[in-house]
Amino acid sequence: MNNRTMATVYVDQDSISVKTRSRKGCSPQRFIILKKELQRLEEKKYLITKDIHSYVELRICDAVGGVKVLELSFTWLKDAGRDSVSGYTERIRLPYEPFRSYVAGEGETVDRTRWRLLSILEQNRPKLEFQSRKNLKAVVENPILRHKLGKFLDQHFNWYNYERIVLTDDYLPYSFFFEGYMVQGTKTCGGVILHGEENIRTAKYGIHT
Repeated sequence: MNNRTMATVYVDQDSISVKTRSRKGCSPQRFIILKKELQRLEEKKYLITKDIHSYVELRICDAVGGVKVLELSFTWLKDAGRDSVSGYTERIRLPYEPFRSYVAGEGETVDRTRWRLLSILEQNRPKLEFQSRKNLKAVVENPILRHKLGKFLDQHFNWYNYERIVLTDDYLPYSFFFEGYMVQGTKTCGGVILHGEENIRTAKYGIHT
């Protein structure tokens, strides 16, 4: 299974419920979602709903190859006493068409009310393309900055629904403007900016969108 999560979907007359299991453990409850809310999700492609203390954000996305994916971002919370809650977050991605088919009663399952499937593996990070004429050369020529930028890029841009990130020169020294291209064609812009360049040893890269 690696880092994949087993999702179990239960279907009732007016609602479904979702329970997850991974190497980290089981979800604290079944999360109940009304079928009328799933109809809204079909129309809007995005939905936030609540069950007891917990929340889930649902989003229908286009993955590589045009396959539709249902992303569920859970915030699992429970009463911790003294007017406080405790919990954790969890994100899983499921193939949307089999999910929709099962909820609509079209699919075959182990029994008539329960369906299990593994979450989709997070796809590889997007391709990084440098179209920099000056700033990249300046960074590469400085061993300290070369290490800082390499480490920063390795830790960031793990944006699963993006195909490529194009970096060009920013007007600030050693910094870059970027455009991120999503699978469905939309674009995100921002900067990879070196802060504190007056002292190369303590300077740090940050991302701005």
